[in-house]
Amino acid sequence: MIDSKLRSKIQPAFDYLSKFLVSRNISPDTITLWALFSGLISSILIYNDNPISAIVLLWTSGFLDVIDGSVARLNGKSTKVGAFYDLIFDRIVEISVVISLSLVHHEYSIFYILFLSAVIFNFSTFLAAGALIDNTGKKSMHYDSGIAERTETFIVFTIIIAVPSLTHIILGFFNILIILTGLRRFKKISIYMKKMESKDEE
Repeated sequence: MIDSKLRSKIQPAFDYLSKFLVSRNISPDTITLWALFSGLISSILIYNDNPISAIVLLWTSGFLDVIDGSVARLNGKSTKVGAFYDLIFDRIVEISVVISLSLVHHEYSIFYILFLSAVIFNFSTFLAAGALIDNTGKKSMHYDSGIAERTETFIVFTIIIAVPSLTHIILGFFNILIILTGLRRFKKISIYMKKMESKDEE
């Protein structure tokens, strides 16, 4: 929700930095790799009990994840393979963070299992929406916003890294939001597909 609501307001700042990176001939794929490595290092720092550095690198990864798309659009190098890398690398970062957190705080493992289960359901509906609904936006596929998006996930990770004792409360609530996002999208896709089928029958 935060991504969808605030992105247009802060995009000029991203574009300013993106222009600088374009002028230095830094490719979007390079930035995507930086985002991946920053996220993976963050997960290592979580495991090694270095929360402050872990949080800084986690948000660095998220920031670079935004910048790579902006750079791609500015230099006209938006590609489907770049979007594919971005999509997969984002999930790798999130999975690595969850694995590190669950290993360090194994007493909350059940909440992490439920979190990953909710994410699988939600992300499946996200991909289905991208594949089935006509794309009218600037992204490589239809982007269906939800209640729980990546910024919300990073906020949750940050709170858990900083205050592990709140894990069960934070994840318990967030898991509900993720499932509601998936259910909302599931309903939206169903309605959309039924309309398309009705048009085809006319």
